[in-house]
Amino acid sequence: MDIQSKNGYTVNSFVRESHVRLTWIAFFTLWVLWGLVYFLRHALSCCKDKGTAAAEDAEAGESKAKESKHHKIGDRLANAHRVLFENTLLLLSVLVLNTLGAGSTRAVLILTWIYFGFTVIHAFTEIGVDHHFVRLFFNLVFYGITLAIGGLAFSHGW
Repeated sequence: MDIQSKNGYTVNSFVRESHVRLTWIAFFTLWVLWGLVYFLRHALSCCKDKGTAAAEDAEAGESKAKESKHHKIGDRLANAHRVLFENTLLLLSVLVLNTLGAGSTRAVLILTWIYFGFTVIHAFTEIGVDHHFVRLFFNLVFYGITLAIGGLAFSHGW
């Protein structure tokens, strides 16, 4: 027995809607970007080689400058990875809520792509800029968009 939501959709008819398909494409694109940064974070992070004490003393001045540069790149990629990871999980939770409840279609599609765009901008900002207020701004945007998607899921679906 298929139960209809407030907007007349069953879950089966809802997932066949083109707007819902495009919404999940946005999610998958975000997931692919997260996976890419996950790979790059590990591929570009430096590994410390353990050598003899004499070799370490002779090259201590040179290696510290190189290590700090590599660690900064690794830390920045780790921050971008964290942003993509957290935002992918946040988006997944509200999209599942919307899909299972057969909630809104076009509005969630638009909000999802806005969320995707802000996430990409924020991830690249984390690579270049390390500032608390930038994170605060983006996190308020993400929180507001996920609340809106969840609210639409309940108002049009469940």
